[in-house]
Amino acid sequence: MNNNPWRALWRSRKFWLAVVAVVQTVVFTLIPDFPDEVWQAINIILLWLIGSIAVEDAAMKLRVRSGE
Repeated sequence: MNNNPWRALWRSRKFWLAVVAVVQTVVFTLIPDFPDEVWQAINIILLWLIGSIAVEDAAMKLRVRSGE
């Protein structure tokens, strides 16, 4: 078990996907005439990935707890 929350955060795939989502939203918002639909679609894909990873992590924890 990892007792250092900062190390866990820096190694988290969900954290880095969220950082990418925020950065790309800010960058694409500042680019004039960049279609909103494009960066919003990218955000949806990134959020879907974050959710998928969260489900994967939860399933792994449940499997470890059940002793499989």
